[in-house]
Amino acid sequence: MIRTAILPALALLSACGTSTPEAANEVAANASVEPAPAMENGIEVGNVAETPAAQASTAPLLNLAPGGLTLIDPTNGRARQLTFGTERAMVMRGAEAALGAPDESGRSGECGEGAMDFAKFDGLRLWFQGGKLVGWFLDGAQPKLTTGTGAGIGSTRAQVADGLAISDVPESSLGREFTTESGSFSGLLDGPGDAAKVTTLWSGHACIFR
Repeated sequence: MIRTAILPALALLSACGTSTPEAANEVAANASVEPAPAMENGIEVGNVAETPAAQASTAPLLNLAPGGLTLIDPTNGRARQLTFGTERAMVMRGAEAALGAPDESGRSGECGEGAMDFAKFDGLRLWFQGGKLVGWFLDGAQPKLTTGTGAGIGSTRAQVADGLAISDVPESSLGREFTTESGSFSGLLDGPGDAAKVTTLWSGHACIFR
């Protein structure tokens, strides 16, 4: 993203009082000269750091989605889908803009779907295969991420079902596992009944060991 620098106002020297040419030359010699701004595509590109408040207000929001991720511009509400199959570089640019640098990245050769690369942002893992996004896995309260309907870690089964139809909640080797009727969104609950809370969410190929 190109950031436009705020250029300092140019100081204007004017003769006043009993200034002499020698004095003016001394002032000019000692004055610091601002370097000319760099230009890119006809737009000035500066190195003026944004304040944390400005950065926070313009950082995109990241939502979980069955089949990928969604980036939302907080200034106008526009959304950009990062669906499974999106190039890793594009996904990482969006994720880092919203969440900061990953805590960890690496490769796992023991996934059921074959060797996969990952990038970890606290409790969120993004999974890549062949240089493309193939899944995500969330098992922590941070970062605080939800689906577009508000389902996230700590949501109740009833809240999840309001926005995502749940087909069943069987006991599996992982625990009490639920899957949406579309089959593209899954998670774990901490118990039975509508009051049970979500402890884990995932979609796509998430390198889960059963």
